[in-house]
Amino acid sequence: MDFQRDSIRSLSNYETYLVVKQIHETNNERENGKRGKKGQNRTLEHCNYGLNTVTYETLKYLEQTPCVEQNPNIITQFYNEIKKFDLKKNEILQILNLRPTTPVELQLIIEDSETRLTEIQSNELIDLIRTQLPPVGGSNQTNLPNETMES
Repeated sequence: MDFQRDSIRSLSNYETYLVVKQIHETNNERENGKRGKKGQNRTLEHCNYGLNTVTYETLKYLEQTPCVEQNPNIITQFYNEIKKFDLKKNEILQILNLRPTTPVELQLIIEDSETRLTEIQSNELIDLIRTQLPPVGGSNQTNLPNETMES
C-alpha cells in the first residue's frame, strides 16, 4: 500500500482528544441503540470491544493532560507568538503537547537548543509557554514550591 506523505501529519493532543472523544461518544450512542436487540450483530459488538477499550483508555489519559483546557484560539495565538523562535513544526507540536516549564525540558524537545537559542530566548520561550498555554485546571501557575509546608 502506498501512502501519500502530503496527507500524513502529526496531531496535537488537543486534536487527538477531540477525535477520540467523538469516536467514544459515537460508540456509546451505538451501544445504547443496540441494547434492545439482544443477540443481533454479536460479531460487530465483539470487533468494537477493542476500539471501545482503546478510545476509553486514550480519553482517560488525555483528560489528565493540559489539552482539555486548550481551544483553537489558544493554539493559534500560541503558534503566532512562537514563530519568532524559528522552531521546527514537530518541536512546536511537542512544546504544545508537553508544555515544558524548565530549560532542561526545552533542551530535550528542541534539537541543538544550545546553538539555536540563547539563554534569554530560552527563558522568554518558557515565559510564553506559562502565559499562553493553560495547565490542567485552567490556572497559569505551575509547580510553585509549597510555602505552607515550610511554615
